[in-house]
Amino acid sequence: MSGKFIAIGVGQGDAFFLQRGDFALLVDGGRSVDGFAVQFQRVVKRSSVDVLVCTHNDSDHANGILGFLESGLKCREIWLPGSWTDRLEDLLLKSDEFFFELVKDIGELHERPRSLSALGDWYAEIIQDEGVSYEEASADELAEAIETASEIEGGYRGYPWPRGFPWTRYHLELRPRLYKWWREDWRIQLLFEAIAAGERIRRIALAAYHSGALIRWFEFASEGRRGGIPDRLVPVNAREVAIVLRKRWKALRYFALTTSNKRSLVFYSPGLNNEPAVLFTADSDLGFSQSIQWHPDMIITAPHHGSESNAEAYRRFQKEAQGVSAIWVRSDGRFKTRPGSSYLQVPGTRFCTLCRGGVNPKQDLRFTLHRCQWKPVATRKCCCQ
Repeated sequence: MSGKFIAIGVGQGDAFFLQRGDFALLVDGGRSVDGFAVQFQRVVKRSSVDVLVCTHNDSDHANGILGFLESGLKCREIWLPGSWTDRLEDLLLKSDEFFFELVKDIGELHERPRSLSALGDWYAEIIQDEGVSYEEASADELAEAIETASEIEGGYRGYPWPRGFPWTRYHLELRPRLYKWWREDWRIQLLFEAIAAGERIRRIALAAYHSGALIRWFEFASEGRRGGIPDRLVPVNAREVAIVLRKRWKALRYFALTTSNKRSLVFYSPGLNNEPAVLFTADSDLGFSQSIQWHPDMIITAPHHGSESNAEAYRRFQKEAQGVSAIWVRSDGRFKTRPGSSYLQVPGTRFCTLCRGGVNPKQDLRFTLHRCQWKPVATRKCCCQ
């Protein structure tokens, strides 16, 4: 039986389904929490996967993961970014203090960042040069913290984060600062972005625990890789961890790094039995030092939806992947600046769930994994060739 790869035409973001034999996985889920589960079942014709992967904490990747879990769809394993574990216990069990710390961190910024994820990319560049102290914890300890938080909240859909902030002892101290921020709207915007990032982590962690799935953590690594499922799905720029590092970063740095594009996890599914390999790039610019196993026939998800800010990824492909027959699969919303020229000029065949400037609704892209054959479900031609 030939395998299949489907780029699900979510409203915005990435959601990629892969099936090889009796093994099925989903990488990311787009931006919609409420609508993704129904869309997944309609497109894929199933209600479960073996492995559910979240590459990083951007809303257009992680929200659908949350929707998948909270809808009751099943997975045997869920793979989550190890960066989430750094302050997870504080986020779950000490939300008031953690929020107070976040506000202080934002108040100490001297320059306006473009966004929380852009700030995370900046932190990612400097973090290698810093000596960072940390504590160690086992995955079991994290599970106990998640269980405790679930019991306190009476279920994983309990209080939002930060829980009950207006009535905390910090309210009077923070109120003058927050009032002043209304005249510096970028600080308020950054605060809201961080709150949303924290809420995604909290809800996904709690929903994953309640799903009964095995939770596996993959920490971004500047070198080396470890873990995954051989011959099925393995990390390219990460190491699976059983002992997690925690309390390395302040609150703002924690949230920013979880949303960093540079630190988004990249996974590889080897091509076996004449089937093509699949490289799931998420929003990475492929700027890590680890090698990529280029396969003669490959499906590659377009890094960061074909954004020109990820041009380094396409340069790396052209430098290293001589002779590779690549099919580029791009999923995106309606943006005027994407895809960029680097994506449009990279060798290979390109397909989009929604082309730039397209007036048609999104389409699902289906591939049968037998010598990279393209099986169209729509007659529309991709205009990004």
